[in-house]
Order: sequence, then structure tokens, then C-alpha cells
Amino acid sequence: MMKESKDPAWHRIYDEEPLYTREQVEKALRDFLVYAGYEIIPAEPIGFMKPDLVACRSDGKKRYELIFVIREGINQAVEGLRELAAAKCFRKNAIDYVLALPPVSEHYLIEFLIEKEEWYFPIKDHLMQLWLVNPEREKVDCLLGWPQDDEFKHYFANPNLAGFATFIANKATDKIMEEEFD
Repeated sequence: MMKESKDPAWHRIYDEEPLYTREQVEKALRDFLVYAGYEIIPAEPIGFMKPDLVACRSDGKKRYELIFVIREGINQAVEGLRELAAAKCFRKNAIDYVLALPPVSEHYLIEFLIEKEEWYFPIKDHLMQLWLVNPEREKVDCLLGWPQDDEFKHYFANPNLAGFATFIANKATDKIMEEEFD
């Protein structure tokens, strides 16, 4: 059951119980990044925020850097995206900005992204990414967006999850068309 927040103009609160702690998600994410050839480096403040995790890799020609904000569920996603947006004010498109969540209800995710709320557009417009991290299965998936380092396609559990992003994009297009012709 969905609960309305005290300020309905802000964002919805979903009736979810976190499947994993933030620490479990972070450990699984760290292990994944090391396996993918990334070095975990100390997180330093970026403007108004400090990332939960920072990873980088060089391929000789280019240096790739990702910052992560890790949250326990969809109810903390807006706050996590706000943190990433604050960092982007300072670093622009030089790095990747990733919100990492444990597996969340697909139904809630669709509502959050496009049906009841419209967070899909700012995530897409600001080139942010949404990764789902499953500590139990030791798998990571990129649900929305894509890292600048295309080598990740060899490491994500299901690199074909672009189908979900396409589904959300189609729903977004339908929603825009409905609003335009109403």
C-alpha cells in the first residue's frame, strides 16, 4: 500500500521494507567494481556533497570515474538523486553519477519513474544512472543510463536490461502525448 507523504507536492512514500542494508549493498558494489577492473579511491567532498563510493579506471587513453550514492530503497531515491545533482554542479559531465539501490519492487519503480511521479526525465536529462545491486546473488545491473566506460557491458549481470529503459521511455512518450492532446 502506498502512503502519501506529509507534503503531497513533494514525493510519494512507498510501503517497502529494505531487502538489504546500505552496508551490504556497498560491499557487493565494491566487489563488483574491483572485479570490473576499477580501483576504489577515497571519497572526497564534491561541492555540497560527499559520495558514498568513488571508483576509477584508466585504459591508457582515458580515465573513467564513477561516484555512487547508495540508498536502501525507493523511498530514499529522491534524496540520493539530489546528492548526485549537487555533485554534477561542480564536476559536470566529466564523471558518471550513479544511484545504487538494492532490488526494489518493479511496480514501485515504474510508479516512481513515470506513472505516479516523473523522475525518469531528470535522471535521463542529467545523464545519471540507476544501478540495482543484489548482494545475495552478487549481481549488479544498470537499469537506467549507461557508464561512459563501455567495458561495463562485459560485467553487468544483464546488460540487456535496456528493455526496461525502453519500456519506461515508451510510457514517458505516451504520457507526454496524452498531456499534449488533452
